[in-house]
Amino acid sequence: MSSQPEDSSHQELDNPRQRDGLAARAQAVVALFSGGGAREGYLAATDQAIISLSNFLATIILARNTSPTELGVYGVGFILLSLGRALQEGIVVQPLNVFGAVLDTATFKRYASSSAVLQLLLAGSLASAAALGGWMLTALGNDTAGPALFALWAAFLTWQLQEFCRRLLYTRRQILIAVLLSALSNAARLGILIWWAKQGTLSGTAGITAIAWGALIALLPGFWFSRSYWTRELYSLPYVWKNNWSFGRWVTGAALAGWISVEFYPVLTAGMVSFAAAGAYRAVQNLVAPIHMLLRAIDTFLTPRAARLYGQGGRSAIRRELRLIYLAAGIPTIGILAIAVAFRDQLLHLLYGDTYLAYSQGVVLMAVFYALLFAYGPLQSVFKAMRQSRPIFIANLAAMVAMFTIGILAIQRWGVYGTMGGQIVNALLVNLILWGSWARGGRKNVQPAETVAS
Repeated sequence: MSSQPEDSSHQELDNPRQRDGLAARAQAVVALFSGGGAREGYLAATDQAIISLSNFLATIILARNTSPTELGVYGVGFILLSLGRALQEGIVVQPLNVFGAVLDTATFKRYASSSAVLQLLLAGSLASAAALGGWMLTALGNDTAGPALFALWAAFLTWQLQEFCRRLLYTRRQILIAVLLSALSNAARLGILIWWAKQGTLSGTAGITAIAWGALIALLPGFWFSRSYWTRELYSLPYVWKNNWSFGRWVTGAALAGWISVEFYPVLTAGMVSFAAAGAYRAVQNLVAPIHMLLRAIDTFLTPRAARLYGQGGRSAIRRELRLIYLAAGIPTIGILAIAVAFRDQLLHLLYGDTYLAYSQGVVLMAVFYALLFAYGPLQSVFKAMRQSRPIFIANLAAMVAMFTIGILAIQRWGVYGTMGGQIVNALLVNLILWGSWARGGRKNVQPAETVAS
């Protein structure tokens, strides 16, 4: 292969090291879009596309067949489900992803089966809390929030168990089966929503219940396809808890702080303004929903992959993978956000009619917020893969403080727009802290956390 002029001075690349460097970069780009790792990435993206498209369509179905208040009820319920997911991520899923990615089959079976017991206890606790809390609110006369909270018990139970099976399959690189489970779950969920809409019985609470039914339908084949990873030879529950918590405490703290600093904003909006305002937030957010797909796909796929790379090549392998992820995902992210901003009025009218056109300026704020989310999303996954979750916790804790000060004042003054502005401030803070920590970490030699012993 002959060298080509690189600049106006027509200087030849005669240095073999330079040619080797260019060849390595070219091979890295090719490998990014081909090979086994790339195929897994495509499957992970397909999986998240199914989930994101389902959430997108569910929001449209509800927005067209219910009032803004009912859409707000659904939106708040969905956010509370994400709170359960935050706990699940830190206590069960992320330890399973990170530790399980490097375990041999026999050890993994014991660890996964023991983690499943922990998952059952977590899902049961959340379901019980939702049922009790919903019953109490209803008894006190709150006939909007009470029934919605009560409906979450089934969703917490079935969705968390189905998600556990799905992420277990990701850990063992059986991603195609995980994609099929997602397709089954979400197809059932949308079918139920459409049926209830035709019957005239659709509501925000019904939207939450449909999630539970869809997850239940996919849960049974999920257990079947993951059956080869179950065993009766369990680790003791205290041991599994200690092992998971040694790594997951920072993930859990970061996930909770992140939920409060980002996801809790619409809940505040519902309480401080109205459920209808929270519904408007959900409608605007839906325009940039594909970014959720990308971020979830990156986190689901990258965390176990980066954990393996970190074990094999250390920080340098992680750094290279991070650059490639930002290169691959950055172009579609910019394109999606640009389209949403440029055609915001047309998209709002197309999806919802004239109901939410008054909030078109909010699309610009939402796009800025999601651009900042993308700016730190892959980096956050890498920190988890390296078992260094403390910076994530600190970053989200700072954002949480900002929410309870600047954010609340912004909501009081500007309503829904204040919600979005507060989220922008939070995301900017998280970016500054995480990227600063990444730069400082390059000068340190941090050892991986202890994993499950065989």
